[in-house]
Amino acid sequence: MSEPLPCDAVVLELWKGPVVDANMDERQSFFDDAAATWDELPERGLWRERLGKLVARFEVRKGDAILDVGTGTGILLPLLGKAIGPEGSLVAMDFSYKMLAAAASRGFDRQPVFFNAGVAAIPFKRGSFDKVTCFSAFPHFPDKVKALAEMVRVLKEGGGLFIAHLHSIEEINQLHHAVGGPVMADRLPDRETMERLMKDAGLTKIEIENEPGRFLASGRRH
Repeated sequence: MSEPLPCDAVVLELWKGPVVDANMDERQSFFDDAAATWDELPERGLWRERLGKLVARFEVRKGDAILDVGTGTGILLPLLGKAIGPEGSLVAMDFSYKMLAAAASRGFDRQPVFFNAGVAAIPFKRGSFDKVTCFSAFPHFPDKVKALAEMVRVLKEGGGLFIAHLHSIEEINQLHHAVGGPVMADRLPDRETMERLMKDAGLTKIEIENEPGRFLASGRRH
């Protein structure tokens, strides 16, 4: 049985779309098992200032409708909620129910809406969001072409997609290899491949930054 969420949180249990990888269930179990202690990892406490600077690059405006894909324990949600203000709307989505439960336990001035769903079948209409954010999650999507297509689909015309890490491509790939298990082969594509994937998904004005301690790929739906 799924653990209860705070009464003011809204979680819709949705099928995560087609299984595209035999390791998907193992990967989901990995994150479910890690959820309770995820934010206790030492590096999480060092991220606060860096996250604020990162979110400032997302070009969020007051009143924006934002979808945070692969929200995990919701580390970005307070920052995004503050940026959009009371007139905006914030939806958090993850395929791990226990990660969502941890996210919902955070304090919010206005509770986001939580969706238990996977990126292979995002449960929203085309053109629903001004921004789609994806922090520290993209390597874990087995079908990256489908993931990008879905994230772009739910963007409004001119809306922005922001895929980010507080590690470089090289750092995140080495980290996942060291962790092993279901995430051992979860890799962030190289810069050239990432740019091609984003262009093929229908994004323009693509910018990719890759340096020690930061990765940010952004683009606009044309």
